[in-house]
Amino acid sequence: MRWLKKFKHLWRVKVREPPSFEELENKTSKNLKEDYAEKKNMDIDDAYSTLEGEETPLEEPEANLAPDYDAGEVEMDELLKDSKLESHYGLNIIDAEIEDTDKHLIDAEQIEP
Repeated sequence: MRWLKKFKHLWRVKVREPPSFEELENKTSKNLKEDYAEKKNMDIDDAYSTLEGEETPLEEPEANLAPDYDAGEVEMDELLKDSKLESHYGLNIIDAEIEDTDKHLIDAEQIEP
């Protein structure tokens, strides 16, 4: 009988209970916090290394004024003179061909939800 008691632990099955929801939530929360802190530190280090690198100035594009418009100053007397006025109506008009713009939709298959 003594030898049976010696080896009794070999036949025992330990029953493990699955972890509770709170334990899983705490473990997952801890892992997420660690991952977030690690990624945040990597992003900060990348930003600092970028800022410490050589600085290249950006080229500013030159502003091109439209030649059709006059941006000069005008005297009040010139505005009151009777003279033939210029029409700027056609300067910002684009001629678009509207006909046949939907031609590619004629043979399209209609899909209903």
